[in-house]
Amino acid sequence: MQNPFWKMAKLSAVAALGMFTANAFAVDACKDDMGHVGSGHVVSGNRTGSISGTQWGYEQWSAGGSNSMTYYDNGTFKAEWTNNDDYLARVGFRYGDNGPGVDHTTKHYTVDYKYTKTGKASYGYIGVYGWTVNPQVEYYIVDDWYSQPNENYVGKKFGEITVDGATYTVHAFLRQQEASKTGTSTFLQIFSIRKTPRQCGHIDISAHFKKWDELFTGQTAELKGSKGGGSTTLKFGKVTEVMLMNEAGGNATGTVDYTYFAMSDNGESSEVTPVEPVKEIERRPFQGVKAKIPGVIEAENFDEGNNEVSYYDDSETVEEGANTEYRGENYFVDIVGTGDGYAVGYTTAGEWLEYTVDIAAAGEYTAEALLVNGATDGSISISVDGEKAGEIAFTKSADEKWETYAPASGKVKLPAGEHIIRVTFEDGYSNLDKITFKALDDTGIHSSLRLQTAAGTYQVFDMQGRILGSIQVSAGSSLSDALRARFQNAGAFLVKRGNQVKMIRNE
Repeated sequence: MQNPFWKMAKLSAVAALGMFTANAFAVDACKDDMGHVGSGHVVSGNRTGSISGTQWGYEQWSAGGSNSMTYYDNGTFKAEWTNNDDYLARVGFRYGDNGPGVDHTTKHYTVDYKYTKTGKASYGYIGVYGWTVNPQVEYYIVDDWYSQPNENYVGKKFGEITVDGATYTVHAFLRQQEASKTGTSTFLQIFSIRKTPRQCGHIDISAHFKKWDELFTGQTAELKGSKGGGSTTLKFGKVTEVMLMNEAGGNATGTVDYTYFAMSDNGESSEVTPVEPVKEIERRPFQGVKAKIPGVIEAENFDEGNNEVSYYDDSETVEEGANTEYRGENYFVDIVGTGDGYAVGYTTAGEWLEYTVDIAAAGEYTAEALLVNGATDGSISISVDGEKAGEIAFTKSADEKWETYAPASGKVKLPAGEHIIRVTFEDGYSNLDKITFKALDDTGIHSSLRLQTAAGTYQVFDMQGRILGSIQVSAGSSLSDALRARFQNAGAFLVKRGNQVKMIRNE
């Protein structure tokens, strides 16, 4: 198979049916090539400036650690940072930190972008960023993140809005006597956070501004805050900057590389074009058959249904070399061959697959995934009906051709009956073949190895696995009686015969 070191993210599927949508664009940053054009200009320290020959400016700001930003003549940029408490790199419109600001209703701001990233952070936002005056507001349109945003950082949820065909939750938070554009002050933060992250696409920035104007009309509200919270006025002001940005904080280390950047203040990058309606696929188990647990879930046999219903794939095309016959052309998940079967490949962080399962009994199970990742260490998480049940961590494969699959396992707690299991790729580049679920009894021994008492010789081990000797069990006798007769001391023992093991307590 081809080396899936990077799956180019593309526009996510249009959720609403119809022949026309305002969310299709003549410009498609996910498919079009731009790249870095012109000279690379390295930025050192906390600094702002203008990009020569353009209407855009740049800014780098950090608190602690080391960092570097490089911007190019066409507005694309890249950055790297190490051990930062907070780091921001951004490019876009800047109207002066202390100026009167621009009435956002007089312009139509849009941006088309594409980027790749590495690293992790306690918090981090990728998307559009800026400030307003009268009142002073710091705002974010968050399309992606380094860790899932939570209310401790973004504050109370005020509602949901739909922009560019996607759902965003809107939040407000109070920064109390913190660093701002005017020094140390108390100010409002407003967030629009996309429910499904992406790494390329189009943002109608002014559509968010309009929705915020409708939600925040000058009312007073009690908000969570950086120092306990308090009362403030909810209102969006006049913009002093509108910028594409990357922020990472909390001992953050990582990189970002924007290879497509097209920002406008007159909406020219937005153009309505006809699109084909999305075929509605009924949600049900694959081929109508629920997976059995204990048992095997084949990765490629995720439930039937539409993108963002039974699975989430951040593109609406299938990679070259992937199999389109096994699931059909209405699915965007990339199915790849393994030599003796199929697997799911070309994955990116945040993608997920769901399976309708029938679980025989509630309890703890081992989940053993057969996978390969030639790019990075990582993990996949397992949730049941929306609640996290466990995680499987794995190490980078030495095989950079993604051909040698190896097992990795973790423990999960599962309820009995019919449920929906979701498998989420926490890191990109993983090819997943299957997950095998094996039940554990309350001793931590696989139920498939529970000992069936029969006459014969049994080996006895302590709980550290050291052999203590053997016992003879005659017909009609019990293991417990034979164990007590042979070993006088109390405690727990492992008793083994063949490939079967049982734990017995000697009271």
